[in-house]
Order: sequence, then structure tokens, then C-alpha cells
Amino acid sequence: MSSQALEEEPSNAVNEAFKTRLVNDVFGKDNHGKVQMEKIVMLIWIFRDDPSVVKFMAHFVAKFAGSRDVFAGIEFYLPQVAHMLIHLDVDWDEAILEQFALVVAQQSLHFALQLNWILQGAIEDYEPELPNGTPNPGYNAPSYNRCILLLRNIERTVVYGRPRSQELQRLLDTGKITKSELDILELHDRRYNANQIQEMSTEDGAEAEPTFGGELLYKRKVRTSCYKPKPWKTRYFCIQNTMLHCFNTKGGKLVRSMPLENALVGDVEKGKYRHMFFVENRAFHFIIRANSSKEKNRWMNALREEAKALDLFQQTEEFLQGLSPAQRARFEFFRNERDFCRDVCGIAEDLRFHDRDTRKAMAPTLVKDLPIASRVYVPLCNSTGIWRRVDQSIPTEVKVFNTKERCPILMNFVSRRGEFNHSKDHPELNDVNLGVAEYLHLTFDVADQKNLGVSGHGDDIMQVIQEEQQQNDDDSMEISSSTHASLWHDEGNIQAWNNQDTDNSNIRHTEDNQRVQKFLNQNLRKMPKKLANRIVNRRMTKVNSEVLGRSTAMLESVPIIGEERRNIDDDEDSVVSVEHSSAVSNRHSLLPKSGTKIDGTSFAKATKIICDIDWAQRTADMLRPYSEGEGVVEVSSMIVKSNDDLRQEVFVMQMIHYYKSVFAKAKLDVWLKTYRILSISKDTGMIETLQDATSVNDLKKSSDYPAVGGLRAYFEQVYGTGASFKEAQRNFMKSLAGYSLVSYLLGLKDRHNGNIMITNLGQLIFIDFGFAMGMAPGHEFSFERANFKLTKEYVDLLDGWNSPLFQEFRALFVEGIKEARKNSLIALGLVEIMMYKSNYPCFSGWRYGNGIALKKFKQRLLLSVPDAQVAAKAQRLIDQAYNHDGTNLYDKFQKWSNGIAI
Repeated sequence: MSSQALEEEPSNAVNEAFKTRLVNDVFGKDNHGKVQMEKIVMLIWIFRDDPSVVKFMAHFVAKFAGSRDVFAGIEFYLPQVAHMLIHLDVDWDEAILEQFALVVAQQSLHFALQLNWILQGAIEDYEPELPNGTPNPGYNAPSYNRCILLLRNIERTVVYGRPRSQELQRLLDTGKITKSELDILELHDRRYNANQIQEMSTEDGAEAEPTFGGELLYKRKVRTSCYKPKPWKTRYFCIQNTMLHCFNTKGGKLVRSMPLENALVGDVEKGKYRHMFFVENRAFHFIIRANSSKEKNRWMNALREEAKALDLFQQTEEFLQGLSPAQRARFEFFRNERDFCRDVCGIAEDLRFHDRDTRKAMAPTLVKDLPIASRVYVPLCNSTGIWRRVDQSIPTEVKVFNTKERCPILMNFVSRRGEFNHSKDHPELNDVNLGVAEYLHLTFDVADQKNLGVSGHGDDIMQVIQEEQQQNDDDSMEISSSTHASLWHDEGNIQAWNNQDTDNSNIRHTEDNQRVQKFLNQNLRKMPKKLANRIVNRRMTKVNSEVLGRSTAMLESVPIIGEERRNIDDDEDSVVSVEHSSAVSNRHSLLPKSGTKIDGTSFAKATKIICDIDWAQRTADMLRPYSEGEGVVEVSSMIVKSNDDLRQEVFVMQMIHYYKSVFAKAKLDVWLKTYRILSISKDTGMIETLQDATSVNDLKKSSDYPAVGGLRAYFEQVYGTGASFKEAQRNFMKSLAGYSLVSYLLGLKDRHNGNIMITNLGQLIFIDFGFAMGMAPGHEFSFERANFKLTKEYVDLLDGWNSPLFQEFRALFVEGIKEARKNSLIALGLVEIMMYKSNYPCFSGWRYGNGIALKKFKQRLLLSVPDAQVAAKAQRLIDQAYNHDGTNLYDKFQKWSNGIAI
């Protein structure tokens, strides 16, 4: 079987029926006219042993990536796509998913950055040594070299872009080519660029014999132990596959390995011995002695050449001079954005080595001195999110969170959008609601004549059109094209085809799906038999239909909820889309409305205790000194972290977002807050700041919190006992229902009051997902054995065990479990993909690895429970969780050990 979780059924017929249902949902009559990205990811996964199927599916998705909805789906499932890209392509003859990633990266520089950071974390997972110089137990040479190669190709894709873009648009504007001809040429341009990059990487990354080798004297920079000296040792060194390897003898045991990415090579100044030189990069430092000056120079030259050949973004001025202006602009943007994110997280890393008492004093100066390039942004968004250029930091608005091992920092930046009001070439840049990908497309997808490779009169281009029309080469990856002014189109709908016949008569044409129909017409005969044979036709037997329906009742399609925005009309009659921050346009403050039914007095009381000043007013105050200039001015806020692997939290938040969408589709009145988490390396990252909220721990420690009565007394104190109290109480119930569901389903633990936030509207927000999928502090000795956290204090706030409001909570929980079961196959698939060769703590070790976490997840979904008994089982889950001894003991333990309030 090709998938443990998705095919673990008693009957092989049922297993095959599931695959058939997936194929028909994507390509058959029941696809609802949409490209269903979650099911495409599942198809790639369950057919991962057949590269022909994977290639066809990747081709299909790339064809429609120009649709805003399809691209949003690609980005939402990027963790799974990237995980398969890193771990599956290694075993295939063709780098299928790599080509797909390179083509999609040309659609959005933001997507390229996101993939870059995922690859950076994987490189650090598999590199030969840990930063402290000890061997990395997770070192995997094929995966390490694979990720370096992928990262280099992403960088090349960014720099070289689409060289014909400007010339093609000029030809369209002058009437020398039609829109359909422009589409053909842009498709040709992108896939040609991806193929060229892959060919370059194949030449660079082929397995080779050591390019240079010999014996040298070597010494570690630090002692391996305090009582051991640092003697010079003779070791055999060789350069191979962009690595410097150190063996105890020639052909002997590997002692150390150093990646030559970003490596610096130089003489040891004032060295005690002759012919000394060093090799170092971010985490490694070698001190080496040669036998002669000639040998030293040979080694240093060889190392420098290897380092220069590896990293596109550490090239010489000679390399930069060879770039066109457009290529250099993309190069500088990509480098600057990565440097900005690295430098921001670097502040948190630097401060954690200082005394906790001095961190708060040092932080504002470090933030003030942070270098900010002319065009960088806070990347806590997706490609369709609003572009906001970081203008400058606000050093007076910095907050340091002191912990024993880390130093997270809350930073605020002045950001601007719609500021280029005098742009004649690109008036679209004036749009204050312009998306990130659209902005970057308009700004950087412009080439100069130097590297176009076409004549000004378009003769060569017309030749390409003819070749493309004659060739109709569908073996290479294509991506749907766009005009120069608009990045997205709305042709993400598809129509069913029937494999009963292969002529065009069975394909229904509509005005809005001609591109999809063209794809189906051209590729129907090329569809792999494993897919084509599963498309349901009229001759399907009754038995097969029954098996298909019975086995796939839990395979729903779930549209992922996007970001919430509200529009405010400014004085110029334009509409400004905002989230929570205030905005300044034409020196006028634009305050977003809260949209709550809580009265102003109660809202002000709650805000005073929770956050002193609500975020809208606070940002308006922050922006007063920065209101000059063009466009809309806002505050962009984030928390930066170091010495903390956020990748598991990214995955858990993705699953919470998925279940939020599941519940929304079912119209369940529950509330969940999804926020952005970005991992930019193995141990650094950024988190979107949660506004107008504080931890329940801080709330209970507040001097304004009632001495007795708990949350019930607090709610009555700030919201009164009338309509505002009822509204806040209901807000609390809906959020408690939402987080009870995801806590149970995803096995979220470590739920003390420091990891639970509460807003000024009375909603709970769960944070910090270092313990998930059943993984708990103390593991098998953990106090947290309840299904989820449901304290007596929570139930008292909802008017008690028998109250109508608590009965509504119970009903929502039961319905939520039922909806989770309906969507269980997709959820199980998402987890199974991320579990494959995973380094996440929740999937590792003898307690949670080897499919144990997945098995327990399946049990929590109650898939073995008959439908008629699900409601009663869900009710028992609530009864068992209420006022659980383990929950109370864990809260007491956290108060005793960390001072966290109960």
C-alpha cells in the first residue's frame, strides 16, 4: 500500500476506492469546477511511488497557479509540498517537484522566500556538524546536498526571472502580438527558464570524485574537554560535493565535515607556526597548517573557488557587473529581505547571551541600529496579502520577554503602502491594497534589452510562437500566464472529463474555463493509466459505486478561510483595507471599528486591564511622528525568537487553520484565532503579534483582577451583568468550544495559563505549540491526561453545568467532532506527510515516532466508533475532561515551579 494512514482499511477494494474517489474529485464530474489543492496534495502523496502520476499532477497544478485561489492553496499546503520536495525527489530519476517549485517561484518572489527558509532549516537539520562542533546525529549526506542544490536553484530562479517579460508586453501594447500569443510566449518563457536552471544545477551537482585532497595538520578551535590539550593532528582533507571533509587517514573514518557555503578562507595573522590558514563559515571554524607556502596557496585557492561556485548570493563584483539591471534588482531585493529577517532575529540571539537585567536596556539601541534596506517587508503574510514596505523601526516600542534560555522580542515598525503616486509606468502601484506578489511582480518582473534574446521588431518572437504552436510540448512544466499589469486571473475552474472516450465531444466548454479545457484536450491521452482508469464512467458497476461511496464518506472538500480585512473610506474616496492597526492616509488617522456589541464603557474597562490601550488607538499614537510622506502609513508588529525551532508550531497552526475552515464550512459558531508563524531557520523565526490580548497568567496577576471569584467575577466587574456581559460570555464560550476541539484533536498539551491568552472581548487564544499530537511535558509521567482543558472556573463562567449556554458548548463540541470525522482523510494525510522522515519532536523518538503519533491521532478522530455512537462518545469526552485532576495538578505544578497563576 502506498499510504499507511489513508489505506489502513480491512479491504483492498476500499483502499482502491479511496484513490478512485480522489481522482474523480479532482478530474471527474464532481469536482465542482474547482482545482481542489488538498486532494491534489493527497494524490501526489498516495501515488508517490509512481513518478509519472506525480509529474502529471504537478503539471496540472502549475497550469492553474495563475488563479488567485489555486495559488493560495499552493501556499497553504506549502509545508507538505516542500516536505515531499525535500524527501521524495531524492529517489526519482527526474526532479519533478523541483521543477514545479521553480515554475511557481517565478509567479511569486514571496513564495520563493518562503521556500528558501524551509530549505534553510532542512540544511541545518542534515548538516554534518552541530554549531558546537560535535557530530550531527541527523547528518544525511544525500538530503543535505539535495537541499543545498534546491536552495541554489531557487536563488537562480529569483535572479534570472523571466527575461522576455518587458519585451513581450511591449509587443502586446503595440499590437504586434495578440493576447493568446502573449500567453504562449510567457508559458514558454517560464518553463524554459526552469529547465535551464535545472540543467545548470545538474552540471554543478553531479556526483564527482574529490576535486582536491591531501594531508594537512589540523587543530580544533576549542578543546573537546577542559582537561585535554589542543594538539596538531595529521588528517586527510578533501574537497568533494561543495564540502570540506576531514578523515583520520586517507580512505579512513570521517572525523568532521564542513559545508563551504559562505565560507571564508584566509591567512592566520601572527600565527605561531608557518603556513597556517583558516576556513570558517556561520557555524564552523578550521585552523589548518600546510607543509609549504606553495601547498597553502593551492589549498586556499581551491577552497575559495569552491565557496564562490556554491553561493550565488556571495558573488564577486565581477558577477554583479554581469547582471542586467532587472536581474540585479531582483538579486538585491532577495538578498536584502533575507538579511533583514536574519538581522531582526539576530537581535534576539545576541541578547540571550546577556544578563537578563541588561537586556531591556540594550534592546532599543539594537533595534534603532537595525539596518533596513529600501524595499523590505515583514513576511508574515501570504502572496495575496497586502504589501507593506518597512520604512523604519520604532525603538521606543520594544518589549523584551525574559526567559531562562531565550529572549523573545516584540518589535514594531513603521510600514508604508501605495506611496509611489508619481509612477507613470506602473500606475497600479498607487493601489493601497496591492498584494505582495502583485507589487513584486510590477516592481521586479521587468527586464532590459541586454538579456532578452529577441529583436525589437519581434521577428524571433513570432518564430517562437510558430514553434510553440507546432510543437505543443506538454512534457515540460507550464504555469498559467498573466498580463504585465495583472498577476492573477480567475480561471481556476475546471470541468469534468470522462475517460469513456478520448475525443473532444465529452468535454463541456464554458466561457470561463477555456484554458482548463485546452489542458484537458491536450493531456487526456497523456494522463497516466493509474489515474485515467479510475475516472468513473457510466459503465461503473453498482458494487463499485457502493464501495466508493462507503469508503470515502470522510473525504470532504474544505475551502481555506483567508485573512479578515475591513475597509475604511478615506478623504480621497478610496477604500483602504485594514486589519487591526490604525492607518494614516493624507495625515488623517483611519481607525478600524471593533465590530463588537459590547458597550463602550465595558470595552474600555476590559481594555484597560488587558492591554491598557487598545491596539487601534495605540498604533494611531505611535504613527503621529511618522505621518509625513506618501501613501498609507501603518504599524507592522511581530515577535522575533531565537534558540527556538518554530517549524512544529508552523505545522500545528496550519492544522488549526484547516479545522477552522472545516468548522466554518459547516457553519459551526465556534471561534479560533489563526496567526502567522514563520520559521526562517532551524532555530530562529517570527510570530505575528496578538493584539488586544494578554495571558490569563498576567490577567490574574493584575492589581485590577478581583481577589475572589475568578473569571466569573472578572467578567462581571468589567462587562457588568447586562447585554455586554452576555456578549463577552458568549465570546468566551465560542472560543472555548473551538480550542477544546483542536486541543483534543491535535493533542495540544502544556496548557497552563501562561500559554492561554484572553482578549478584551472575552475570547481565549491558545499559543505555544511545542507540545502537540499527544506529546506532553513529562511524557508518560505527565499530569496532563485530560482530553482537553475544561476547568470548573470555565464552566462557572458559562452559568454552570446545566445552563443553556454550557449545553450549547456541548452541542458545538459534538458537532465539531462529527465534522472532523467527515474530513478525517485529508487531515490524516496532512499529518502523515509531515511525519515522513520528520525531525519534529511530536513525531520523533520511541514515544511518538514510527507512526505512533499518527495512530493516536486516528484514535482521537473516533473513526472506529459507529456513526450512531459518535455523539455519546463526544459527550463522554466532555464529562471526562471537566475539572480533571490532572489539569488541576498541572496548574499547581506550574504555579510552584514557574509562578504561573491558577
